[in-house]
Amino acid sequence: MRRRRVDHDYRDRRDEIRVNREAARRQQIRSSRQSTKQRPTPNEYREVPPRAAQGKRTQRRRRLAQRRRAQGVFLILGILLLLGAAYGGSKLYVALQKWEGKAETPAFNVTASTPEQIEDEIINLAIFGTDEDGFRADVSMVASFNTTTKALSLIAVPRDTRVTMTNEMTSYLEKNGRTVPERNGVYGQCKLTEVHAYAGEGKRSTFSVMMLEEILGIKMDYYIKVDLSAFRDIVDAIGGVDMEVQDRLYYVDPYQDLYIDLQPGYQHLNGDKAEQLVRFREGYAQKDLKRIQVQQDFMRAFLAKVCSTESILKNMNRLIEVALDKTESNITLSEALKYVKYLKDINPQNMTTATIPGEGGAYFDMDKDGTKALIDRLIYGIEPVETVQNMAE
Repeated sequence: MRRRRVDHDYRDRRDEIRVNREAARRQQIRSSRQSTKQRPTPNEYREVPPRAAQGKRTQRRRRLAQRRRAQGVFLILGILLLLGAAYGGSKLYVALQKWEGKAETPAFNVTASTPEQIEDEIINLAIFGTDEDGFRADVSMVASFNTTTKALSLIAVPRDTRVTMTNEMTSYLEKNGRTVPERNGVYGQCKLTEVHAYAGEGKRSTFSVMMLEEILGIKMDYYIKVDLSAFRDIVDAIGGVDMEVQDRLYYVDPYQDLYIDLQPGYQHLNGDKAEQLVRFREGYAQKDLKRIQVQQDFMRAFLAKVCSTESILKNMNRLIEVALDKTESNITLSEALKYVKYLKDINPQNMTTATIPGEGGAYFDMDKDGTKALIDRLIYGIEPVETVQNMAE
């Protein structure tokens, strides 16, 4: 048998070709893997459009972009304003609730008889001015406004007026363990200014209103109480008051922390000077009666400033702030807004001022018949029978 001839050269070339092919195949696989890892994301292949010419389309797009940015800013501002309004509204609501919560609830019924046919036309407001500690009502006035005739009357009652508490009032004091005044053997007798103090916390305004209704024979619709610090702030809030100081006023009482020093003449009174003016009385021959007259003159000038449209608009925020914080009244906000429309009808120059008639001394003893005639004439427009007969003759 013949031995097969082996071509060693061919075998070597074949093996070399196979090795090269295998090496090429592996190199191709490695290359493909590397290219897969380094392949860019689709975004990297996104072509950037060429920049358009600066024409109308570009300007329109720019305006739209600016408008969208402005709308975003306004939206943010609107949200902030809404939140601010909500916060301010809640604060105002809390303040109003606190202010209305300070009012005392009347516990007694007035015994005065009022002409029913004109009851709804008249608004009677009791005004009390208290000292620093709030115990005594140094000022007691009644402001009466007729919504039909637009007549405004301011009637003052001297602080030293002799009064006698009703049985309801003395019974209340007895039941609550409080002192009942007694003067000259009359149970419940005292000065009008002292009623506020005897009543005690929570009933001071109620007792003072009740006492005014009792001695004047009229029904009070509302009351407002202002202490000295509030008085100063209110006068400052409206920018002060200009008026004539008729006399040289000087008085010092360190015990009351009272220092009065005013020169005569027409001048601008801020809160401090206005307080000096309305509190001065020791240098007057008629003392409290003269002081009441000065207080009424001041009220006339004060109302002229308050009723000014310019003054109201300019000082509204400050007036509201002081009113809510430093006054006490039983008039609600809704009721107050109902009467705002009458401010334009008030002419301070036509306001009628008066003090109840009587005789002064350690006590001021009011003239009951004269007081009734005064009330009938100024508040109800009823002239005394004698006057009507004289006019007829």
